[in-house]
Amino acid sequence: MTETITDDDVLLLRMRSLGLAGAASSGSGPAGTGTDASGAGRIAAIARHLLALQGQDWRSSRWALGVRAERVAGAPAELADVATALNSGAVVRSWPVRGTIHLLAAEDLGWMQAAAGARPLAGAAKRRAFLGIGDRTLDRLVEVSLAALRAGGERGLERDDLARAWSEAGIEWQSNWRYHLIWWLHQNGLAVFGPTDGEAEPRLVLAEGWIREPRTPADPLAELAARYTAARGPVRTKDLAWWAGISAGEAKRGFEAAAEQGAVVRAQLAGVAGAAGTLWVSPGTLGSTAIVPEWLLLPAFDEHLLGYTVRDAQLDPAHFERIVPGRNGMFLATVVHRGRVAGTWRRRTRAGGGIEATPLPGSRLDAAALADEHARWAAFHGLVPGPVELAAPAA
Repeated sequence: MTETITDDDVLLLRMRSLGLAGAASSGSGPAGTGTDASGAGRIAAIARHLLALQGQDWRSSRWALGVRAERVAGAPAELADVATALNSGAVVRSWPVRGTIHLLAAEDLGWMQAAAGARPLAGAAKRRAFLGIGDRTLDRLVEVSLAALRAGGERGLERDDLARAWSEAGIEWQSNWRYHLIWWLHQNGLAVFGPTDGEAEPRLVLAEGWIREPRTPADPLAELAARYTAARGPVRTKDLAWWAGISAGEAKRGFEAAAEQGAVVRAQLAGVAGAAGTLWVSPGTLGSTAIVPEWLLLPAFDEHLLGYTVRDAQLDPAHFERIVPGRNGMFLATVVHRGRVAGTWRRRTRAGGGIEATPLPGSRLDAAALADEHARWAAFHGLVPGPVELAAPAA
């Protein structure tokens, strides 16, 4: 029998699956630390549970892991723990889905790219034609890049180091080629962003050797559907298709295979008949309860919104452009009240560790209550928390 769930259920289950709410019974979230209870182990466990989290904004992606540490893994983490997880090879930064850079468990990168990499690669030749990169030039750039990465060893190379190797090899390259070439190396499983000094973005290393224990699921589409659902809560088929950058047919096949394995079940949104109200849910979460935090300070590009195409449970659609100004794809950092977006926030550099929060129209923010969440953010970053200032709602 198909379970019927309400809008409130959707929000609750999504917050729990996203690692933003603790289980009412134990206070722990959906993912454990496994055998490694260190701070870096907790960070790796969160990355593994989330499957992949958007990583184009390096600083924001680190807090996306940090904000979940206490709720998911039972204890807070520090900024240095993220660097340790990357330097150990447990977590990498690359392009696993949707042609977009993410942080994820190293073991999952290869099979995810195999399952979801066809579309991004299909458009690569057209992009190179626009950039003026011929096939022979591409081959030479890749050859030189791989040689430089081998010479760089586990220390890795900065982006500028790689470009310098091209120049030293006598290749006349253009500045707008660099991003495409680095993406091409990643998308083809040749390189990853791995080691980091902490503040600086991770450096490039050869994927072979750095990714020591790659997984190969028996059915990658089923694995993708099951783990995406476990990490996002109730989802639609089109949510997975968009998030992974795969076709609607592939997403449907993935869910059907996962359902046969018992990894997902269908649920129906109350009051919405037919396919429009069909959701996929991890069976273990149905009927579960969770403690949703009163307030959260989430980073830009957080999966709280980025993980879905239909975000009504978390955000009033009327306010979408206040979170993504001009619908340009740049998601602002959000203030979340009981699971729903209530405003945006930003760091005020002139106030040290202080922040400024701006409420959405019709919402009210509590500076005193936000101070507790701000203290968690500051502790993660090793900062002394400054004042929480409230701005007037945007017109």
